[in-house]
Amino acid sequence: MIGSLEGRVALVTGCTGGIGKVISSALAEAGATVVGADMLDDGGAFTEAVPDGRYLRLDVTDEQDWRKTIGTIDAEHGRLDILVHVAGIVVVEKMVNTTLEQWRRQMAVNVDGPFLGTKAAAELMARTGATLPHGSSIIIISSVAGLIGSPLHAGYCASKGAVRLFAKACAMEFAALGQKIRINTVHPSGVRTGMVDHILQRFIDEGFFASLEDAEKGMAPAHPIGRMADPIDVAKAVRFLASDESGYMLGSELVVDGGYTAQ
Repeated sequence: MIGSLEGRVALVTGCTGGIGKVISSALAEAGATVVGADMLDDGGAFTEAVPDGRYLRLDVTDEQDWRKTIGTIDAEHGRLDILVHVAGIVVVEKMVNTTLEQWRRQMAVNVDGPFLGTKAAAELMARTGATLPHGSSIIIISSVAGLIGSPLHAGYCASKGAVRLFAKACAMEFAALGQKIRINTVHPSGVRTGMVDHILQRFIDEGFFASLEDAEKGMAPAHPIGRMADPIDVAKAVRFLASDESGYMLGSELVVDGGYTAQ
């Protein structure tokens, strides 16, 4: 099977969200044993998507939570082949109206989360990667907002740009140390989830569009392919980066945006 993940163990953060649960399902369908992590108590959306998966409650901004989560995976599986950082939040606000609390919370989830998780998982993933032909794989969901600017997204753009370069620096460091851990980022444009609906509503509130219909029409020309992304479009990119098919990719940016940034 092309891109098979049989025998591999994956951890997906933000696993109950629109993108996270589809990524979890896609990895499981490719044969991986999937551990989902999120803030919800029961993780119902994840277990519905991945009935055989293991759900763990995790606050990605808490270093102790990360150590506990990685320790559990090590104790139960003895390996971690794939780590997908999906958990993220967006504050849609004019820069001058953004509070320091909003700024810091967005940075804590979107930047501290991948930092703490990568730090906590590195030793186990290096050990696992040494047994694999192309090493273990860390994938951070960034955004086109990590490549270009957008109004009402100053903090979000800053956070997504930060993890883009964090991944590159880690990729170079792991390689220099001889650790077989590949780390890459995925940069989607707007994905039809509840988060995007919230973003569109904020653009309406700030007077950029008159209605949701106008907002959706206004977004259409930004995607030359003719539509916004679906979560499965992002999941397929993640599944590729998680597999040996992407074995020569290190510190790369995989843009999944329907031509959004090609214009």
